[in-house]
Amino acid sequence: MSRRLFWRIRSPHTGFRSAPSVRTPSVHTSSVPLASPRAGSRTALRRAATLLASVALLGGGLTLSASPALAAAPTAVSLPGTFDSAIGCSADWQPDCAQAQLTRQADGRWKASLSLPAGSYTYKIAVNGSWTENYGSGGVPGGANISLTVPSGGERVGFVYDPDTHVVTDNSAMPVVTAAGDYQSGLGCAANWSAGCTATTMTDPDGTGVYTYSTTAIPAGDWNTKVTLGQTWGTNYGAGGVAGGADIPFTVPADGARTTFSYNAATHLMTVVSNQGATAPLDTLGALYTSSATTFRIWSPDSSNVSVAVGGTSHPMTATTLGGYTDVYQAVVSGDLKDQPYQFSVNGVAVPDPYAQMVKPGTTQGVVVDTAAVAPSSGGWAPRPALVNREDAVVYELSTHDFTIDPSSGVDAGRRGKFLGLVQTGTTYNGVKTGIDHLKELGVTAVQLMPSFDFGSTVPNWGYDPVDYNTPEEQYSQFTAPEDRIREYKDMVDAFHRNGIRVIMDVVYNHTYTKSVFGNITGKYYTGTDLSGTGDSIDDGNPMVSRMIQDSLEHWVRDYDVDGFRFDLAGVHYYKDAYNWANYLQTTYPDRDLMFYGEPWNGGAGDPNEAQKVRYGTLPALAPVHFGAFNGVYRDAIRGGTNDNVMGFMGGSGNPSAVAFGMTGSPTDADSTGTLSDLWTPAFADRPDQTMNYVSIHDNLDLYDKITYSGGTGGATGTAGRIDRLAVGTVLTSQGVPVIAEGDEFLRSKVVNGDYDTAKNSYNAPDSVNAIHWGDKITNASIFAYYRDAIALRRATASLRLTTWSAIHNQMTTQVDGSTVIARISSDPGAPTTYDTVVVANPTAGAYNVTLPSGTWTKVLDASGATSATGTSCDPRAVTVFTRS
Repeated sequence: MSRRLFWRIRSPHTGFRSAPSVRTPSVHTSSVPLASPRAGSRTALRRAATLLASVALLGGGLTLSASPALAAAPTAVSLPGTFDSAIGCSADWQPDCAQAQLTRQADGRWKASLSLPAGSYTYKIAVNGSWTENYGSGGVPGGANISLTVPSGGERVGFVYDPDTHVVTDNSAMPVVTAAGDYQSGLGCAANWSAGCTATTMTDPDGTGVYTYSTTAIPAGDWNTKVTLGQTWGTNYGAGGVAGGADIPFTVPADGARTTFSYNAATHLMTVVSNQGATAPLDTLGALYTSSATTFRIWSPDSSNVSVAVGGTSHPMTATTLGGYTDVYQAVVSGDLKDQPYQFSVNGVAVPDPYAQMVKPGTTQGVVVDTAAVAPSSGGWAPRPALVNREDAVVYELSTHDFTIDPSSGVDAGRRGKFLGLVQTGTTYNGVKTGIDHLKELGVTAVQLMPSFDFGSTVPNWGYDPVDYNTPEEQYSQFTAPEDRIREYKDMVDAFHRNGIRVIMDVVYNHTYTKSVFGNITGKYYTGTDLSGTGDSIDDGNPMVSRMIQDSLEHWVRDYDVDGFRFDLAGVHYYKDAYNWANYLQTTYPDRDLMFYGEPWNGGAGDPNEAQKVRYGTLPALAPVHFGAFNGVYRDAIRGGTNDNVMGFMGGSGNPSAVAFGMTGSPTDADSTGTLSDLWTPAFADRPDQTMNYVSIHDNLDLYDKITYSGGTGGATGTAGRIDRLAVGTVLTSQGVPVIAEGDEFLRSKVVNGDYDTAKNSYNAPDSVNAIHWGDKITNASIFAYYRDAIALRRATASLRLTTWSAIHNQMTTQVDGSTVIARISSDPGAPTTYDTVVVANPTAGAYNVTLPSGTWTKVLDASGATSATGTSCDPRAVTVFTRS
């Protein structure tokens, strides 16, 4: 058995204790109503329309067997309304007026920008120049007029219409948003700190709720800003989104640097990014570039015989003092060394730079670059997608290679399996969306990229064998020039953000490819006991190793704008180090809402420092910094063992009490951040965002293969499809944060010619095994529709996303009736037992009739997906959700 094979088939659930018997903490949340109507109820009708519009908004657009067919693509879209005469139409409410027409964009949406005088108006969307097809509020066919108010003085209003959802948005609902500050007089304003100056007005043309203003005219220097609403100081927000708060400082690094102001109307947070100029690198180790000299630094605790060779000359390095570091050696080499290779040596042996920001592939040489100074191709970062609470996230794990390498991805040949292939828009396969457009249609909020920094294997390989922690993997790049490779990764992140998707990196700081990666510098990088199962586990118990990991994390956050990290084998790390890393980054970048989570186990080794490592029992201590863990206990309760042929709850067996507890977010018994004596307790989350819920991930059999290996048959329309929907429906209606593995949403299988053994451990399998085959989306369209609908329901129902321990315990109750699990949730903390959402997970082969609390209830999710029905019957092998009107 090879070393890599041994590592990838680690058994993370080994040693977990059985899940506890029934726990019934109360549950509640303020939910956006998704109820469908009872006959004759106008209120319920509006709620049903909201549900269907929400489902479409969060992913619709594909005609599937489980969903109604969509109208033909429009050839014209217009804005008939009471403002038509004000824009030059012959009268109001003219669907064929030329001045009221929208223009189709490359992304398929329709946009218009109209200068409107002050006043109150109403309007609708009309398709193809007539009233035959029209849409009102919420995208409802023939629905209510949409209201719009333009403030005194008039304004230019942007409209955006989505033909998939039929929803139109405009940016007139907010007062005028102004970036006020001590720089305004240099931008044409009469004075600084002017709330009424239109030169620094922030706009939201796409209707996302994030307003931006960008300029290159602010000179280099230190400046201050705040945001004002309504062109007065009556409403203003400062640092931290505080009303009337402190000024927000920012630095423009060089004349001509692009400075972008972003204001989130939901959180009131204002951020400023100015990074097009020659931004200084972080003052850490490695190669710190300036145009006049480069400073080289390396940690060498065992030897003073240290040098760096660059440009054909070797330079001795001498001990230096650097705050927060020990045993650092440094050499300052004059001249402009940009893009020059360099080589560290210790005791005459060539060694890599653990901090290298670019490397010469296949060597131990770094390359001098200034990562921070390389701007995305757009010239500046797009505002990151809003994340009000981490529980709002729906995470989708994917491999850069596997996701687009197959020609069915529709991605350009040169981009398949590459970073920019992930974000190529407009791709299809036989009429269905693929790639990033598929992710948007599915409705996920974040991608979790499997290892994307430099690793030692040759693709196809998932890359869990790192060599250089701070360098994008060259096999995923189209380019060879250093700055082009850096910009490519930044363009990928920026494009995900522009499409409403955050980026979480899967990081592997627990070990290296081999011990030779760092071992010739010092053996102190590595643990005495192999904890990762690879023979080269990293020892972050050494303060300088811990600092290296923190510096690497900051490099990706600061210079590449990523949104969080998934830690492979986080159980190798000390929990206090994990706390320090997360706390430093959350404090240093408070506007980012970063996510941190990982596997709370190691590679299967006994650890002499077990109680000090990341385990379920130490997770409560990490709650203040929002550090979570993959919930392997809940995974096994739902699906059964990772690679065996016995199903758990999803197959109608197992322990339904463990599932009932997992649905509550696996909360601790007491609201405390103290560590627990049982390191493998299933009751570990002091906050719901600490449990990452999943039934499938890159390791082991994927969900559909687990089902068929265990005897499930019938494909999408048979028992296997029902079991698949039950499993993921349980995850998507549980408290915590759901994670979906790529392709599960259309029954991806990695079994080729009956070979389940390879499918169990396919880390280095060929593309015939691991590549995503997009034809599966057509074959299994009903499965995709269910995933899409369940995600939309989750995102639109706050009761499925409680955010505190007390909310879980006070506002949610669970019940086990035979094999069926029932959860009742209230959305009102003031009325914690007035339940308005009921979730029923029925793994049996027969229908189940649930007793609902008093009130008018509507079934909004069943075995097929979104629905609008009355009654109390719950489908067999299905999750059914009811909401109260």
